[in-house]
Amino acid sequence: MSASFHIGNEATEHIAVEVLAREHPDKSDYWDGNWLTAQVEVACGPWHGKYRAALRAEEFVHFREQLQRLSDESEAPPAEFESMEPWLRFSVHRSDRHGHMRVSGHAQTEPFFDAHNIFYFVLELDQNVLAATLDELGKLIEEFPVVGSRS
Repeated sequence: MSASFHIGNEATEHIAVEVLAREHPDKSDYWDGNWLTAQVEVACGPWHGKYRAALRAEEFVHFREQLQRLSDESEAPPAEFESMEPWLRFSVHRSDRHGHMRVSGHAQTEPFFDAHNIFYFVLELDQNVLAATLDELGKLIEEFPVVGSRS
């Protein structure tokens, strides 16, 4: 059981996240049950890298909601993917009025060491990529829904 999403062109510049499993499949509470083991891939210019990360189910839900709004509304604020632990953080925003999008952020392989193995990236994309990304995020969220309640 796995699910993934990507933003960008898979053959060239992109961010891709494949969720492999729940970190604690025996837990159903909000705080332990929503940790997910993921494979993150970032390709930008001549650089390409993959690493494992611990992300949370609700991070995908929040990002999809913001990305949908960005897709629907020309004046929407940026969509931001921000992991609880700093494994992966990026934002998607309109870079002009002609349908171009900019994705900028950083990927970090050691989230508890501030200056170790941080890759900063900027991708320039067309807004046409958003429909596929939203569809993939929807399927990922179905496969790995948020469990439990925050309260």
